[in-house]
Amino acid sequence: MGPSVLPELPVLWDELWGLKELVLSLKAVEVDQLQALRSMESRFRDGEVEAEWQRRRLDGLEETVKDTQVRMDTEGKLLMELNSDLRRRVEELEDQSKAEVLTLQFRLNTSERSMDDLKEKNAALAAELPFLQTRLRASESMVEQLRRKSAVLAVRLCHAESVMEELMKQTSALSASNSSSLSEHRLDELSTGTPDQLSEISSRLNFSQLHLDELKRDSADQTGRLTSAERRLDELETENSDLEFRLRVSEKQLEDVQTGNTVQSVQLSSMESRLTDRHNNTTALEVRLRSTETHLEQLENHTADLEFRLRVSEKQLEDVQTGNTGEPKVAFSAGLTDSGSVGPFDEETTLIFSKSITNIGRAYDQTSGVFTAPVRGLYFFSFTAADFLKGYMGVYLYRNNQPIVFNLDLNDHGGYASTSNSVALQLEEGDGVRLSLPASYRLYDDSRNFTVFSGFLLFPL
Repeated sequence: MGPSVLPELPVLWDELWGLKELVLSLKAVEVDQLQALRSMESRFRDGEVEAEWQRRRLDGLEETVKDTQVRMDTEGKLLMELNSDLRRRVEELEDQSKAEVLTLQFRLNTSERSMDDLKEKNAALAAELPFLQTRLRASESMVEQLRRKSAVLAVRLCHAESVMEELMKQTSALSASNSSSLSEHRLDELSTGTPDQLSEISSRLNFSQLHLDELKRDSADQTGRLTSAERRLDELETENSDLEFRLRVSEKQLEDVQTGNTVQSVQLSSMESRLTDRHNNTTALEVRLRSTETHLEQLENHTADLEFRLRVSEKQLEDVQTGNTGEPKVAFSAGLTDSGSVGPFDEETTLIFSKSITNIGRAYDQTSGVFTAPVRGLYFFSFTAADFLKGYMGVYLYRNNQPIVFNLDLNDHGGYASTSNSVALQLEEGDGVRLSLPASYRLYDDSRNFTVFSGFLLFPL
């Protein structure tokens, strides 16, 4: 018979087997938790990458919005300057055009008044000219009549002179006959025979003398009247020449006035053309102004579109941070300072980690140094504190006002020394976590980030 088996051995074996299965199950659970943790870390890294990409894109959009705003401000200032310059130039052109138009209107009114005066004078001369022409024709007719009468008188005078010459010849003949005997005899005969003839001859001679004297008087009178008529004719010719000269002067002045009016019409047309060109230039400037305003409206619309896209991107970033499953993604890391030593202080002081390295979910406030839980869940926190002088260094980790962890280290050799710790905390929504430096303790940090505070959400509860 073999050795006896202890009765407790099967029980121990069963317990051992149960423990083995428990260990295996615990290992399986541990493996599952590790896989879940790795999957969570992978998702967290993917979220960080995507959040970084979204952050860069958001920064790019912000820079674009800033550049657009700067361009809008510049174009707005340029538009205001252009509008002010345009209005000033339009006012100057209007004032100049008004002054030139008033000057031209004054000159045109003066020319019109001068033309009216010349027209009145010309009309008066034209009305007086037929009367003068009638008087001239009457004078010419009178002169012609006087010339005819003078010719008749000259003929009569010639006839009287010829008769007188015959009478003188007869008288001479009678005087010659008296000097001779025949003449005396003839005279006796005449004196005895023809006394009537002698009387007749004497009477005829006296009549001829009287008629000759009358003709001389008429000739002298006609000569005086002819001289007066010729003098009057000369005066009329002189007056006519004066009138013709005045008429030519008036016609020349009228031509000058017409020429001046033509020049003023050309100047007025040129001024109207210049005004039209300036009006066209003003219209073109108004078109440019409206185009600039339209461009400004387009820029404002583009800016509004960019702002809308920015809000959409921020919303997408929040969606990425919270995840597609609705679970929030929260993680942060922050350095203490770049200025070197912090502390010692006379009383305990909350440490403000002002250098944000990562802040997904914006749960850490780098101005107050407090992390605020956005949701109820399990959070993991870690910190590293450093100093390089001899003495104590240490920090408290608080949940709200409750101290959770205290790390203390003595740097008794000098040189750089550090202390680290980590903890997982279950937080309610709104709970705050912070690090605090005890009184008379000191820490050190610079751009190399010796002192760092980090934390992230493991999973919500």
